[in-house]
Amino acid sequence: MSSPQPPPPPPPNTRRIITHNASRTATIAINAPKEPTALADGTYLNALWSSTEIPATIDQDPTKIQPESTAATNSGSVFCTYDLPPRYEGPMHRSVTLDYVTVTRGVVTLSTDDGSTATLQAGDTVVQRGTMHKWGNPSDEWARLTSVMVQARPVVVEGEEMGAVWPF
Repeated sequence: MSSPQPPPPPPPNTRRIITHNASRTATIAINAPKEPTALADGTYLNALWSSTEIPATIDQDPTKIQPESTAATNSGSVFCTYDLPPRYEGPMHRSVTLDYVTVTRGVVTLSTDDGSTATLQAGDTVVQRGTMHKWGNPSDEWARLTSVMVQARPVVVEGEEMGAVWPF
C-alpha cells in the first residue's frame, strides 16, 4: 500500500497589469498566469511586480518593462505571493523592509524571536516592521501569503542597527 501523496501546490496567480493606451483610456495590458519560482525548501515565491523607486515611475509600457525583483531595492517595493507546503517550518529571518502581508489561503503560523506565535487564517493581516520572524504551515494543505514589501530604514534598538538576517 502506497503512502498518500501530498496535495499539489496552488495554481499560479493570474496577473493583470492595467495601463493607459494611446487614447489615454485604461486597458488591461497583461492578463496571463505568472508562474512562481520553486525554492530549495519546497516553498514557491511569485514576484508579481516590483519597482525600483518611490514614488514609482508608472508611465512605461508594462509589456516591455516587467520588473520582477524578489527583494525590495534600496528605494523600491515588491508585490509577491509565497506558497508554503503542508507541515512547513521556515527559518527565522529579517529584512530591512516594511511588509504588508495577508494570508490568502490556508492556515499560517507567524513566530518571532521572543517566542511569540500567532496562528493566522485566510483574511488575517500582518504588518512586519523589520523584525526577526518566521512563517510556518501547520496544516495538511498548502497556504499562501500575499505581500507588499517596501524598502525601509533599518530599525535601531538601544543604539544597535537591526540589519537584514538571511539564513539562506
